[in-house]
Amino acid sequence: MKKNRLILWTQIFFIIILTFSLANASDLLSKKPEEIIWNISALKVTYDDKKGVYIAEHDVTIKGGDTELTADYLEFNNISTDAYAKGNVVLTAGKDSVTCDSLQMNLQSETGTIYNGTLFMQENNFYIKGNKIEKIEGDTYRTDHGTITSCSGDVPDWKISARDIKVTIEGYGFAKHATLWAKKVPTLYVPYLIFPAKKKRQTGLLAPRYSSSNRKGFEYEQPLFLAISKNQDATIYLDYMNKRGVKTALEYRYILDAESKGSFFLDYLDDQKIDDGTDQTSDYSFVSTPQRTNTNRYWIRSKFNQKLPSESSLKLDIDIVSDADYLHEFKYGFTGFQATGNYFETNFGRSIDDFDDTTRENRLNLNKTWANKTLNIDFNWFDNVIARRQDTIDITLQTLPSIQYTSLNQKISSSPFYYNLDSSFDYFYRKDTTAIFIDGGRIDIHPTFSIPFRLKKYLYIEPSIGLRETAWYAKDFQNSTDKKDAFTHREIFDFHLDLSTKFMKVFNPNSNFADKIQHEITPELKYTYIPDTDQTDLPLFNSIDRIDGENTITWFLTQRFTTRKTTENNKNIYYEFAWIKLYQSYDINKKRNNDDEPFSDISFEGEFSFNKYISLNSQLDYSPYAHLFTSNETSITLSDPRGDSFHAEYRYKRDLSKSAFGMLKIVIIDGLSVYYSQEHDLFNEHRIESIIGLELTKSCWSLITSYSERPSYSGGEDDKTISIFIKLHGIGGFGT
Repeated sequence: MKKNRLILWTQIFFIIILTFSLANASDLLSKKPEEIIWNISALKVTYDDKKGVYIAEHDVTIKGGDTELTADYLEFNNISTDAYAKGNVVLTAGKDSVTCDSLQMNLQSETGTIYNGTLFMQENNFYIKGNKIEKIEGDTYRTDHGTITSCSGDVPDWKISARDIKVTIEGYGFAKHATLWAKKVPTLYVPYLIFPAKKKRQTGLLAPRYSSSNRKGFEYEQPLFLAISKNQDATIYLDYMNKRGVKTALEYRYILDAESKGSFFLDYLDDQKIDDGTDQTSDYSFVSTPQRTNTNRYWIRSKFNQKLPSESSLKLDIDIVSDADYLHEFKYGFTGFQATGNYFETNFGRSIDDFDDTTRENRLNLNKTWANKTLNIDFNWFDNVIARRQDTIDITLQTLPSIQYTSLNQKISSSPFYYNLDSSFDYFYRKDTTAIFIDGGRIDIHPTFSIPFRLKKYLYIEPSIGLRETAWYAKDFQNSTDKKDAFTHREIFDFHLDLSTKFMKVFNPNSNFADKIQHEITPELKYTYIPDTDQTDLPLFNSIDRIDGENTITWFLTQRFTTRKTTENNKNIYYEFAWIKLYQSYDINKKRNNDDEPFSDISFEGEFSFNKYISLNSQLDYSPYAHLFTSNETSITLSDPRGDSFHAEYRYKRDLSKSAFGMLKIVIIDGLSVYYSQEHDLFNEHRIESIIGLELTKSCWSLITSYSERPSYSGGEDDKTISIFIKLHGIGGFGT
């Protein structure tokens, strides 16, 4: 029964592909008529006065514009431009070509008939074959018996054969009695086929995806692409889950220029399942989130960039989800968390909060930039999903607005002094306030003055002093005496002294790796002093409200390795293949207070990328007292020219978290690879997710299939998912 159901859904899948998705056509024979001079060359050329045609035989070539025709025999009327060719006929126009036994065509109007021929479109590697292909007015082709495919060879991996095919470029195609073939085996028959035949962006169904899992049952995702205009489009998704219902989604995108563009995404599901805490609904719960009793589920997210006059810009980020379970539930898929995050990161350079983050940021930013100054005005709203859904007290801190003005290091007139300025105004708001969690406003102004200089050209010295003025207006502020609206302020200063030098040496390995390697070492010593000030009676909104006293000396040791490679045309290419940074602080105040641990952890940061096949990133903190690592974030990626790869990540924070992720991809043969990934929560000792998959990629089609398991920690059944995605290249934009 399950096998029959799989066959049925496979057939439905191919029916949709065949019925709605041909996103390719040819420019061949579609040039506008022009006055073209035609030149004929052949071993033998004669003129027939009675027919009024030139007759060319043996190694015949006729050229005109970007069109060239070769054949064994040619009859050509230079007045009407009618041509008849036979014997090994090859007609090329631009990047496209026709091969056939014979053709009868008007080379000026580009209409005629191709006999036993193949039409090839190079841009998408697409073929149309037919016993008799007619090119008629309006860029329309017709054939009685023909096939379409994007595979080369006499026996293509796949093809669609049909009777009475009619195709109009930038229009639609119609075919009767269409059959999908896998090699020589017919697999599916469709009595009538309609498909778009457009080379440009087009409205039509895209490649679907289907899968099966315990939580959702059988799932079928079908996208419909809408080409609204040249600079805007949209995609509508229907996601059928036989256990959960139908999820609909909309993606709208526009672009005005590189700095002005936007995207708006919306998902909606009337869920058939809830989590009410009973055993019957345990399969639809997540251990890390509260019970979910709502069936009305949605996710709204968008990002907009808008360039404004005078070097200004506007950015908007929206992220609102119906419940804390939603992004756990829909982490994958066309409109899932992973796909959305990758899209935003790629197109806007800004991602979204993690899928398990239940307080999601919404932000409106106005930015104005000068040569050495910036102004940012932010409106930040953090949506506390759990508080909103559970209707509990919401003390989430909102900043409406936050204004920051920054002036970078600038010289004061002709003096040796420099200054920079960090300043901000913030108004804080909470939906619910308490004696501790309050509303209010704050102004913070922090100018810094410095006088950098060099000592004997080797030692760089920069002393600086900062003066900080902070003022608050707090509503219902509970201080040491009573509860009232209060205006308070704080004055504080900070002093810094930076000392650094630099050593460099160039090595000459003269190897394939590099002609020269530069090793740069930068030792630094920084002293910071901030007086210890009593701030317990001041409002507390964020870290600016509590400036801890500091009396520390910090050493840094940074090393950089850069290669120089000279190309054959004497061009120098520089590449930094590694950098390492070590640093540690010594707290003078702790030592004065007889603290036995005045030294901080020793921190290490480094990146290594010796070539495109090896890369390593690491951040480590090591305790000199406990003699162990307190944190570790390390990742390594290895690959080879075949395409095999291995990626591993390890993350550790002492007494808080520990996790590991690994992914291995092995190329079995050219075009066939398998991969396996697994993620573990080592701190809580459980597996997060494991996936095994297979990718088969051919020149004209590909198959991606995977099996994943995500354990249930609420007593329900593990979520097991099988996914299959098939691409027929050249059909409906598959693989783009």
